[in-house]
Amino acid sequence: MAEWLLGQTIDQRYRVDSLLGEGGMGLVYRVTHTRLNKPLAMKVLRQENTRDPEVLARFRREAESASNIGNQHIIDISDFGELTDGSTYFVMECLDGLDLIEAIDSVDRMPEERALRIAIQICRALGAAHDAGITHRDLKPENIFLIHRDDVEDFVKVLDFGIAKVGHGPNRLTRAGEVLGTPHYMSPEQCEGEGVDHRTDIYALGVLLYEMVTGHVPHDADTMMGILTKHMYEEPIPLRVRVPHISKELETLVMRCLEKQPERRYQTMHEVLSDLDLIEAGLQPVGPDTWTIPPTRPPRPWRRGASSVYVGGLALALLMLVATIAVGALRKPEAMETQTLQAGPAPDATDLRATQPAPLLPPPMLSPLIGEDASRGPDGAQALASTPDAGAAQAKQTRRKPVRRKPRRRPKPAPERDRSILDPWN
Repeated sequence: MAEWLLGQTIDQRYRVDSLLGEGGMGLVYRVTHTRLNKPLAMKVLRQENTRDPEVLARFRREAESASNIGNQHIIDISDFGELTDGSTYFVMECLDGLDLIEAIDSVDRMPEERALRIAIQICRALGAAHDAGITHRDLKPENIFLIHRDDVEDFVKVLDFGIAKVGHGPNRLTRAGEVLGTPHYMSPEQCEGEGVDHRTDIYALGVLLYEMVTGHVPHDADTMMGILTKHMYEEPIPLRVRVPHISKELETLVMRCLEKQPERRYQTMHEVLSDLDLIEAGLQPVGPDTWTIPPTRPPRPWRRGASSVYVGGLALALLMLVATIAVGALRKPEAMETQTLQAGPAPDATDLRATQPAPLLPPPMLSPLIGEDASRGPDGAQALASTPDAGAAQAKQTRRKPVRRKPRRRPKPAPERDRSILDPWN
């Protein structure tokens, strides 16, 4: 389709001169209005996308949204129609300049004064869109075009309202939980697939300002899911950590735009615009009005049923532990008293001597160890047996010897196991 349109005249007034660019949804051509001899641009939806009702509705929404706002910083769309093959197109003003991503790449990072001038114009464009009930939802450097107009450098034009959300519109063009947008510039609520309002554009503006003055996006990762997760849970590195000479006032403004909770950000583009004007004039910004705004995400409800079960179980466990300790303490003296009664009074030394058994003769094989006199008859054995003090001393000496247990050898864990513990995702 890109080639066959070249040189054609559409609807008897738009001559297709050249192809300016193409994307997933459609192609953009440079055309000339033959009756006015005026250069224009024509965006044509791909024929295969025309068969998708949702894509077609978004394409029409882009044309309607941009044309209904009527702001000088939003691209002007002047006509809408269909080609002979059924493809849909709309005609818009032709812009000669560069997009914001090219402007950032050309200087690595912008001076603060230039970034402020660009951000102020973006605020005016999106403020007009929000006043018309339209949220852009896909604000990114590729959709910000810088042109030269009326001796003004970096005149801003906001493009591509293709996934714009129109308040009080006749229908919804997104399904519940569907994530739309460009990951690096999406707000946390947009990453979660929740309902969004105009404050998602305020977050995206904060990302643009952050990138313009530092040369980096606030959150980056190797995967789309990693980027979305950082938007939802990680705080961005402060601007002055990356670039120390950035003013504290601008850093504060950007960080408030990047708040995770929508009710903690600036609430309108007009608030952001007012503070940007003050910073540009070297004055102290006022800050957002977050005191009168109810939270958009109510706290998680307190689950009384589950909490009462947990508290009751814990109390029961503690009660059982205390009862067990008390019963054990009461039974211990009773057991000691019972053992004392069963043992009876301690015997005297005479009773112990009278109850000693008759001495036994050692076997012949132990005779060399005991002594020759002891192995010859009962006298020797009687001599050994009649010396209880010697036996007691020998037993006492035996007890004094320390008992050495063999050290318990623990198997050393393999290196693979260590790595698996340190890195469970390995």
